[in-house]
Amino acid sequence: MRLTISLSGAVLMSLLALLWLGRDEASAKSSMQVKDAQQFGSEESGWQKVDVDAFSILAPSGWKFHQLQGVDSYVGEFTGNGIVLKFDFGGYSDPFREEKKPAYVVIHKSIGGLAAKIVSPKTPGHGVTGVYFPKTFGSNKLTLLGQDLTPTQQELVLKVFDTIRFGNTVPPVLPPPAKNEQ
Repeated sequence: MRLTISLSGAVLMSLLALLWLGRDEASAKSSMQVKDAQQFGSEESGWQKVDVDAFSILAPSGWKFHQLQGVDSYVGEFTGNGIVLKFDFGGYSDPFREEKKPAYVVIHKSIGGLAAKIVSPKTPGHGVTGVYFPKTFGSNKLTLLGQDLTPTQQELVLKVFDTIRFGNTVPPVLPPPAKNEQ
């Protein structure tokens, strides 16, 4: 009987220890996620994560995602604060060859551990503010851009670009509409 109580006690203690360790691990993950969020943009109070499976952004509260029809890639848009950011995620995303100096500021940097090219017009309100990732996972590239943004919108969008993080799945492309749908 003593042996049974000792074994039962040992099993109970082991279960409690596992639960306690799991709680600490979950707490550590939660802390890490908060730390990561703070590192890339959420110092702005009220920012939220907008996840589209292939990648995510942090954006001000109220921003929405809308999947759009794509032919050979995953396309969509983020909207909020009077801004529309369109994206193309696939093999043929726009590398911003036309957006170059002297009319544009062109920056090459790492975002989320991946090489990125950021373009913005030297005169806000006149051109594309965008980010291009030439390689994400597989053969996929990403272009995310806004058009003719005000100086305030451009500043916000450049902060959003720094928050991009990639997942590892590509959502399905929406099929084109039937010919009789317009």
